[in-house]
Amino acid sequence: MSGERLGFKRMVVGLPQNLADKAAMDIAADLAERLQIDFFVAFMADTTLHELAEMSGARELRALDLSWQAIDLVQIARDVEQASGRARGRFTETVEARAINAKFDVMSAVNISSLIRADDIVAIIEPAHPGEAISRQFTALFQAAFAAAGAVLIVPRRVIRASGPVVAEASASDDPSIAAALKIAAALKERLIVVAAAGTRLPTDLLAQAEKLGVAIEHIASNSPALPLAAAAAPLRERLRVVPRHLLIDDTLRMFSSLRGVPLLVLEPSRVKPAPD
Repeated sequence: MSGERLGFKRMVVGLPQNLADKAAMDIAADLAERLQIDFFVAFMADTTLHELAEMSGARELRALDLSWQAIDLVQIARDVEQASGRARGRFTETVEARAINAKFDVMSAVNISSLIRADDIVAIIEPAHPGEAISRQFTALFQAAFAAAGAVLIVPRRVIRASGPVVAEASASDDPSIAAALKIAAALKERLIVVAAAGTRLPTDLLAQAEKLGVAIEHIASNSPALPLAAAAAPLRERLRVVPRHLLIDDTLRMFSSLRGVPLLVLEPSRVKPAPD
């Protein structure tokens, strides 16, 4: 199964200076490898302190001795270099045993929007601390991903399982997220569970394609119109949820809390034209 069949060419991972768990990066790399798309990791350096240091009278509070001192640009540069080195090392560990075209780069968070394309899947890893969710690095990545990418992969800090069905949450039987989830399930060699409103009938051509791909497909009815639809059903023990953008809640913190250890792939079908099978 190729990512080109889904219309995607790259998996882009934005890493903040506080590194996320390696398991979360492995999830993104694994999906990229299964979909046969490029894997691009961008370490986002925080330029905020450099800008503050250029302001007259700017000071930093040292936590150890509770004293104020001038911002040390040399030390900041050294810290960024060390953090990017650790990130590069983690990237190397992630890709060295994978059959994947991979690249690592260091860039400013303010330039992240110029990197993202419509045929990207952008992976956003849950911040380790709530305060990181309001940092320039995180907000720039989050906003750019949802503004430009064809899909956004939301990865929880702790992923609870590496196998299990793919769950597609949809509001109608013709929702493009179902067809995309089917191809992803085929790539992962997992079965597909479609969670949709009661009375929804899956199209016959979708069922035929599932049979052709060797994917077992199941339909579960839900009366809930909001994300996560799967929460209204019995525990599904899924490894990945796929949901269209219009079903996603806008509250960032609630979105992360709703993951329950399961990665969430948010699709914006209007931005990506699927290639023919």
